[in-house]
Amino acid sequence: MKSSNVIRSFALVLAIAAGQFSLQVAHAHAALQQSTPAANAVVASPGQIDLVFNETLIPRASRLKLLMKHGSSTMQIENFTTEIVNNGKTLRAKLPGPLAPGVYTVEYRAVGGDNHPMPGSFSFTVR
Repeated sequence: MKSSNVIRSFALVLAIAAGQFSLQVAHAHAALQQSTPAANAVVASPGQIDLVFNETLIPRASRLKLLMKHGSSTMQIENFTTEIVNNGKTLRAKLPGPLAPGVYTVEYRAVGGDNHPMPGSFSFTVR
């Protein structure tokens, strides 16, 4: 009788652990798959910046900042709009006009179905 209780308890613990593992796999964090412009690219002024993620983003929680290095200081570019496109997996910044030549840094915060914010950044150069 005691051994059957031990076996049932062990089976219950295994079932709970397996359930926890499957929940963690199902709710992986949003990860950047590609960007346009690409990281470290040298490009003509883009009309938009696209960040493509591996899962659907939560629009109100996901955001993008565009920074330009100007001498020894950094200035934030603020005159653009963002939207979520491509079945919710692409965060797009529509730029109102050409960017001046220089080095730009994109800082982003992507939030997917697990509600965990995943920050990241990359730079590109406008020639």
